[in-house]
Amino acid sequence: MNPDQGPPRSGRHDSQAADARLARLQSYHQGSGHWLAWLLGGVFVCFVVWAMSFQIDEVTRASGEVIASSRVQVIQSVDGGVLSALYVKEGDQVKAGQVLARQDPTRVAANMGETEARLFALRARAARLKAEVTAAPMPVFPEAPNATAAEQVRVEQALFIQRRSGLQEDLRTLQVGLDLARKEMRLVEQLATNGDASGSELMRVQRAANEAESRLLGRKNKFLEDARQDLAKAEDEVAQLSQVMARRTQEHEDTVFKASGPGIVKNIRVTTVGGVLRAGDELMQIVPVGDDLIIEAKVRPADIASVRPGLPATIRLDPFDYTVHGSVAGRVVYVSADSMKKDTGRGEEIHYRVHVRPEGFPVISSSGKRLEILPGMTAQADIRTGQRSLMAYLLKPIRKTLSESMGER
Repeated sequence: MNPDQGPPRSGRHDSQAADARLARLQSYHQGSGHWLAWLLGGVFVCFVVWAMSFQIDEVTRASGEVIASSRVQVIQSVDGGVLSALYVKEGDQVKAGQVLARQDPTRVAANMGETEARLFALRARAARLKAEVTAAPMPVFPEAPNATAAEQVRVEQALFIQRRSGLQEDLRTLQVGLDLARKEMRLVEQLATNGDASGSELMRVQRAANEAESRLLGRKNKFLEDARQDLAKAEDEVAQLSQVMARRTQEHEDTVFKASGPGIVKNIRVTTVGGVLRAGDELMQIVPVGDDLIIEAKVRPADIASVRPGLPATIRLDPFDYTVHGSVAGRVVYVSADSMKKDTGRGEEIHYRVHVRPEGFPVISSSGKRLEILPGMTAQADIRTGQRSLMAYLLKPIRKTLSESMGER
């Protein structure tokens, strides 16, 4: 073959075919890249639109415990004393008015008995004085509760008879003197009319008659006035001592500890008969039953701004597995006006008290199960404070980071 004739025709054809295939392959890949970019862009736009329109709940989460709406009844010793009897133990269910324990009433009963005796004596004296003032034939005494009081009635009755007899005797004597003075005055008046007695003599007997009458009236008035003054004093003392007696009676009643309502006994502080209770010491607590139960949740100060009464909440009770029993719908009914401080092992804890009440009683969970809740159970409350878009939720960390970084030096 002549070298000047160039390469063979078949070689040029193969080279052109390879170039054509390479061009088609490059064109295919370029088309695929544009299609994928459009696809990803479309997906991103759809996601942004969906994220901006899809709303999620804003939730404030708080932990708490179940409490009775009427609060736990604290049984305390008012005046202190010695525990003489204890009729219940922890966990017992009690009824309203049931006696739980007693203090030794000896000292209080002695004070009460002394005051009662003094008060009865004053009332008997007041009854006697009232009869003297009103000129009653006999006093109307209060019913004597014991032999000592009955003896006091007999003493006052005898004194009434004695004083009445003394008054009547004095009045009879004075009346005799008055009658004589008047008789003498009438005789002197007749003599003076006939001219047998002087005017000075007539004036003397008239003065004597007036003085006798004055002594008679004075004795009556003095008796009544003294009786009135003594009656007023006695009634005043009765009123004062009645208040003392009311306090003594209350002190005696306070030696008996009773349940104000149905409940369950817990936290018995003194379990030994003969133990000493100081004034104000707590003996036990009664957790009410039968009342509506609420969840007292602790909300952080940072989250309290958006929490207000009326907001819906979801309650998860720790003793009931959420995945099995579901949650309980509730609603915020109370938000404390000020924060509360509590010392813990990790330092001082500051929180707001928020009460969440289940929507109905008995409590039915979202799975349709009836839950028997008791005071003291722990719970978690998710309070729905509002809604925002998913996009706002996703962008919040970015906005927060930018806001904080813009403020750094």
